[in-house]
Amino acid sequence: MFRGLQLIPRFASSTRIRLFSQKSVLLDAAKVNYYRIFHNTFPYGPPPAGSFDVDQRQLRKEFRKLQAKYHPDILNSGDDKVHLDDEEYSSLLNNAYATLKSPLTRAQYILKLNANIDITTDEASKSYQFKDKALLLDILEIHEELENVSDDSELAALKISNDERIAESISKLGQLFKDEDYENAAMESIKLKYWFNIDNAIKEWEEGKPVIMTH
Repeated sequence: MFRGLQLIPRFASSTRIRLFSQKSVLLDAAKVNYYRIFHNTFPYGPPPAGSFDVDQRQLRKEFRKLQAKYHPDILNSGDDKVHLDDEEYSSLLNNAYATLKSPLTRAQYILKLNANIDITTDEASKSYQFKDKALLLDILEIHEELENVSDDSELAALKISNDERIAESISKLGQLFKDEDYENAAMESIKLKYWFNIDNAIKEWEEGKPVIMTH
């Protein structure tokens, strides 16, 4: 089938993957820009040049296409060449797809890619969340409301409210990334993480069982 690929920087249309008959070695897969893997879905790359929003149908279509074969326009964001064998390529592709599919992991990735801000660690997450005391109060209030739910209609109302919070955060992130306001984008990403945690708690809610929300 295929043995490996060479990833080369920039979006030039003349750039092409070179397949190698010999066994290839992964030098540093972390140098690969996920947006360049799915260049049909993200022709302008990540924000601020490209949009934060994603055409999920197009992304899924391109992912399935890339699963079947090497794509001639997968690029490396650095100057070093990156060689991938079949297994490494598959792992990279799966990670890139999973990361860009979700608005939360996509936001976290953009923050790290563009501003070297990593909010995925507990320490960083707590550092940002304590900057917004109102957020902590909101979370405690929502948690209490969820614990006091007595029927499906009340649960549905909580879900509607939380879906609105998620949509609002995603919309704000789009503008913040466009404006290259990464500090506020980091804070909004922390909020989005909590809204997703609440969404999971709502989905797992069962009458009489304690409400567990991850942080």
